[in-house]
Amino acid sequence: MSIACLLISITVFAAGVSAETAEQNHRYAEQLFESGDYQAARLAYKRMLFYDVNTEFRDIADYRIAQSYYYQRETTRAEALFRDFSTEHPNSPLRFRSQLMLGQLHFEAGAYSLARTTLFELLHTTNDPEVVYAAHYLRGWCYIHTTDWNKAITELRRVDALQIDASQREKARRLADTLLEETPLPHKSPQMAGWLSTVVPGSGQLYVGSVKEGILAAALNGTFIYLTVDAMRERRYIDCAGIALVGWQFYWGNRLNARRLASEYNKNHEQELIQTLKHQVEGVSP
Repeated sequence: MSIACLLISITVFAAGVSAETAEQNHRYAEQLFESGDYQAARLAYKRMLFYDVNTEFRDIADYRIAQSYYYQRETTRAEALFRDFSTEHPNSPLRFRSQLMLGQLHFEAGAYSLARTTLFELLHTTNDPEVVYAAHYLRGWCYIHTTDWNKAITELRRVDALQIDASQREKARRLADTLLEETPLPHKSPQMAGWLSTVVPGSGQLYVGSVKEGILAAALNGTFIYLTVDAMRERRYIDCAGIALVGWQFYWGNRLNARRLASEYNKNHEQELIQTLKHQVEGVSP
């Protein structure tokens, strides 16, 4: 009987030591992570998993390892780990934050449509206020970067309606108000600019506001038209053909140039608004 009690005591003691060691290893790894030493933290988490695969901190360790790759800009490895996290830990509350990180990675890669889809799926699987806030907020920025201003406002208004920290709601409200005030943006039609320069060379550039480009296009095309007509009047048909051929290149280029300037005009206004929104909220990753 005494031998059995001794074995039980040893087992209980060993389990207690093991639990205490796991807790200490976890705290040590967390300290490294919080200090920003992501490589050392990753090694500490991996060592903890190596010695105890079934540790109660396994989901936290896997999540932190993926985060450490993300913060060290190893996005491919981070994405793979975040993607596998829900399969490995289907009951962990961190699976929602893992999917949120996937949306963040897609956003930073410029895959805005994929990011919105990932976040949309996340919003239908969790009620965690912080995750829901981050998902709507990030979806708002996805729409901002694709210049879908109305949908961006809708997403940001949803953030404002959540029961979360007042500063977070205020940040979203400020962005939505700015978008509402600044949009729709001044717009120039590339098609209109192209057709104007087709009828009267240089007029498309003037329509966009590029006065120098318009005057230059009008002068060049006017010169070639004059030279072509003059060659025809003097029956210098070979010269006429050569001048017309060269002049046609300038004429067609004038039309394409007008369309390009109109597109740049629109793009510049969009980028200016996006930069204004970024500067409006300090510390925003988008």
